[in-house]
Amino acid sequence: MNLSKTSKYAFRILVHMAKDEKALYSAQQLHQNIDVPERYLRRLLTDLSKSGFIKSIQGRQGGFIFARDISTITLLQIVESVDGLDSINECILGYDSCAFDYSCPMHDVWAETKMKIIDTLTKTSLKDIHNNRLEDF
Repeated sequence: MNLSKTSKYAFRILVHMAKDEKALYSAQQLHQNIDVPERYLRRLLTDLSKSGFIKSIQGRQGGFIFARDISTITLLQIVESVDGLDSINECILGYDSCAFDYSCPMHDVWAETKMKIIDTLTKTSLKDIHNNRLEDF
């Protein structure tokens, strides 16, 4: 499983904001501090707001702030909000689907590995990342 660029960028945005979860971050400030193209960043901020992770504060001194506690935001929720869960369910060899009487050679191995990844993404919150040396993420 490869996470999409969109998921990786969403992680970068939210992990950076989690460094000070009570702070207000402008789009320009985020753009300057993390390596995400500005247009992509603004679209993701809108998507993350619609998903309820962050909220937008309008006005001259506006920006983005967490809408809920970072301990309640899991990595799986982030992936699901920006990519959907289909991105995790893709065949590791790139097939669209397995045949009824024949699955790809990696099917069983991948199914077990995929479940471990999903379990890890489900159990890992932004707070967990913050508590485990966030600056190295």
